[in-house]
Amino acid sequence: MTLENKLMTGRTQSESTRIEVRGFKWPRRPTSIAVARRLGKDRYGCWLGVSAGDTWRSADGSRSGVFESPIVKLIPANTYWTACFQPMNPIFDVDIVMPVMWVGDAIEEIDLELDILRGADGRVWVRDRDEFERVRAEWEMPADIAAQAEATSEQIRAMLERGDEPFGEIGLGWLARFLAESNGSLE
Repeated sequence: MTLENKLMTGRTQSESTRIEVRGFKWPRRPTSIAVARRLGKDRYGCWLGVSAGDTWRSADGSRSGVFESPIVKLIPANTYWTACFQPMNPIFDVDIVMPVMWVGDAIEEIDLELDILRGADGRVWVRDRDEFERVRAEWEMPADIAAQAEATSEQIRAMLERGDEPFGEIGLGWLARFLAESNGSLE
């Protein structure tokens, strides 16, 4: 059984596996490292949780900090996106990324700069389009990857506007359970 398959079994949060989340920018420039707890899996993918106060650090160790708010992160299989759900604005933050790679007990995520967000008021917007264009030119992003990033961005924007799952009750349900189990509520 692969580690990914082991991670997808139904353990409770107290039995959950800790997953190192390694962030990169295109083409593979290391940016950050954090540790999340594996919460479970459903038809949308693997769900991870990070509590307020959990630490992160830059890949080179020069900076570090703490998460100000708890988040639940969805890692779908073989997609060009991952999503974070949080109890503060924006409540949904979808990163356009290369398909996530599982490496041992870690995931590696290469950010393609585009982010699609939805606020508590339902407003949906795309962030960092200028940064995407700069990185695309400066780091010679292949046309097929850029086209996939743009198509995925549009697809996710439409899903967020419609409230399609997992951007309806599903993601918020995972967040609510995580907050209740971890006492990470912002009450």
